[in-house]
Amino acid sequence: MMEQTIKSVLLAVALVSCGVGEDPRYNSTDMLERPPVLPRNRQAGDADCCDDAVIPKKRHKKGLEDDVYLGQSTPLHIKLKQPFDNAWLTLGLALKQSEIRITDHERDKGLYYVAYHAGSIFESLGSLLKVEPKTVLYVLKVEPDGVETKISAVLASAMEQSSGLEKGRYDDEADDDAEELLYKVFETLRDDLEE
Repeated sequence: MMEQTIKSVLLAVALVSCGVGEDPRYNSTDMLERPPVLPRNRQAGDADCCDDAVIPKKRHKKGLEDDVYLGQSTPLHIKLKQPFDNAWLTLGLALKQSEIRITDHERDKGLYYVAYHAGSIFESLGSLLKVEPKTVLYVLKVEPDGVETKISAVLASAMEQSSGLEKGRYDDEADDDAEELLYKVFETLRDDLEE
C-alpha cells in the first residue's frame, strides 16, 4: 500500500511539473504564415458572389416528400415536380409498389388503366370467407403542366370497364373512389416510393 501511495505522489509531481513554466513561443502567432491579400476590383453595387453553380438537392431515402403535392383546384389531382417522361415512370413504379394492378396503358396519350378496389370493412370480411372482391377500372391521366406533371383519376366508362377486366370481375354498381385512389397513389409517391 505504501508503494502505491509513493507511485501516486510521483505521478502527481510529474504532472504538475509538466504544466509549470510558460514558453513564449506558444503565446505569439507572429511567426505563423499568413495567406496573401488579393486585390479586389469590385465596383459599388456588384454582387458579392458571381458563382451560378446550383447545389444539387439531397435525394430522399424513401418517397418524394416535397417533390409531390396535391393540387389546390377541383377535381383532385396530384402534381409531380418532374417532367412528363420522368413522371410517367415514377407513377408506374408507385402503382406497382402500391399493388395497384395496371391493366393497360397508352403512353402517347398519357393514360394508365388500373384495376382498383377501395379498402373497406367488407374487404377484410371477404378475404376471411375467400370471396374475391369485385374490381373497378380507373383511368389515370398523366399530362404535362409547365415544368411539372399533373396526374388525375376518373372512373372508366362502362365500355372500358367491360373490355378492361374479365367478365364478372368488375363491379358495375361501384362507387366512384377516384379520390381515394389518388390519395393512395399520393401517399405512396410522397412517403414510400423506393427507386
